[in-house]
Order: sequence, then C-alpha cells, then structure tokens
Amino acid sequence: MADISVNYMGLRLSSPFIAASSGYTSNIEDIIALEKAGVGAIVLKSLFEEQIDNEALFLEKESEAHPENADFLYFYLKENSISNYLELIKQAKQQTKIPIIASINCYSKGNWLSFAKEIERAGADGLEINIYSLPVELGKNSNDIEMSEIDIVAAITQSISIPIAVKIGENYTNINDFVDSLIICQARGVVFFNRFFRPDIDLNKMSIVPSYPFSLKGDYTRELRWIAIVSSQQKKIDISASSGVLEPDDAIKLMLAGATTVQLCSVLYKHGMHVVKMFNTSLKSFMDRKGFENTMEFTGKLNYANIEHPEKYERMQFILMRENI
Repeated sequence: MADISVNYMGLRLSSPFIAASSGYTSNIEDIIALEKAGVGAIVLKSLFEEQIDNEALFLEKESEAHPENADFLYFYLKENSISNYLELIKQAKQQTKIPIIASINCYSKGNWLSFAKEIERAGADGLEINIYSLPVELGKNSNDIEMSEIDIVAAITQSISIPIAVKIGENYTNINDFVDSLIICQARGVVFFNRFFRPDIDLNKMSIVPSYPFSLKGDYTRELRWIAIVSSQQKKIDISASSGVLEPDDAIKLMLAGATTVQLCSVLYKHGMHVVKMFNTSLKSFMDRKGFENTMEFTGKLNYANIEHPEKYERMQFILMRENI
C-alpha cells in the first residue's frame, strides 16, 4: 500500500492535503471534522492586521463624542481578537492530533512579533505568514517593497522557533530570487499563491462588489509553472500549492511539479469535507498504478530540472494553436 505521508517544514503529515485558511478552519467543530475527513494538517483562518486596525478606526470614529474611550476600545478589540485566536489554537491542539498551523495576515512588523510568540506559546506547530499590500503610490521602488516584506519575515523567524511558511502572490519581478531571500531569512516553507480579493462592478447598482471568490477549473496551472521552476533550484524550502485545486488530478500534477503539500479550499466549499477522502484515495491509486511506494519518489519528478525540454515551462506566448500546445 502506497505511503502518502509527507514531511512539510519538519512536520510529519499523514497526507499531503492541507485544509487551507478559510471559514472551515475558524472553529473547533469543523477542525475536528476535517481531521476525521483525512487532511494532513490545518491552517487556521488568518487573523488580519488590516481588519483589526480598520475595526479599531471605526470604533474610534464612533466614539468621537467620548475620545477618552478610543484607546480602551482599540485595546479591547485587539486583545479580544488575539485572545480568541489563541484559544482556538489551544482547543485544536487539545482535541486533534494533526499539525495545527496558525496564520496571520500582516503589512507591518508592529505588534505581530509579540503575537507570533504568543502563537508559539499557545502550542501551534507552525505559522503561515501572509504579507502583501497593493502598491498604488507613484515613486515607490519595487525593491523597497520587497525588502520591507523580507524584513517582516526575518523579524518573525528570529523571534520564534516553530517553522514558518510565507504565502506569497505572483506579482514579483523575480519569484525565484524572492524565495531565495525567504530561505536566507530561515523560512521553512513557501505557499504558491495567495488568492487576493478581486473587485468587480455591479452594473445595476453602479457600485464595487466582490468578484466570484472561488477557484475555477484549470486555475492550478498558474501555480504549476512556478512550482516546477522554483522547486528545481531551491532545495532548502518546502513548497505548498494553494488555489485552483478542484480535482485529485490537479493536486497530483502540482506534486509532480514539485509541491510537497497541496492546500484545499474552494473544493471544500463546493463539495464538502468528504472530498478529502477521495483525494487521499485517488493519490494512493495513482501511486500504486505507477509503482511509487512513497511521495518522495515522485514529488518534483516533472519539475524544471527533470524534464527533457525545460523550456516548456518558460514559454509565455502561444506560438501555434494545436491540440498539443
């Protein structure tokens, strides 16, 4: 029987399929159910620095008639949000046996250094960091933007001992070089890629609305190219694929490209937690069919360094429209 366990950031997972940060990972009942469904690890729903700050600003505005309350409200909101999050970590560790990875979404070092330490003390097995801010200001140098993100990662990795993964977007000039910087900062994992909020326009209401939030068929190919390229050159960091995985075959392709783990989100919302069992069964079936005894035997087998024509991963434009492009 094929062994589908993996080693991700030094954590032993019984399955490469991770429940991604989402509403499904924001409460203990669903976390327990996801473990029973067969996921290898849980990434808790992110705590957003931006959300806390925005809510605090709203409370401050609402209390303008009583400015003496503003500081108290901000302190209460932040402390309450963090306290609830730490309690979820503790509950998850007490009531499950799989790795629990906390998640924070930050745009500054600020108080997240002390919060990262609290996450570690609460018992989290790892931490996933989401860092991104939309650069809309003229004159802001791209190198300065990336260095500010690297500084955040370095500050957090130096403050705690649990493994850290960084969930990145695809909007870097040189993704491979950026990942190299993460390795220098002692990050143990990188997640390709963050699915950011996308605005749309409601023509009837003439207003800005959220676009369709879930992945569509074939979206995983965005990750596949860069996972194949980066995994072939960066051996000191584990790669987790995120976004666009709707079928077991999508996940297997991403692992062949070089992903150690694959995060599930949209497919859980569309079909429910029971699909995790199907993913595990399909992976075992693939491995048995191809003669692979463990995941290490095929992970990265079709990455940039291991195929006859690696330039296929480099092609950016359609040359000829054929069935076998």
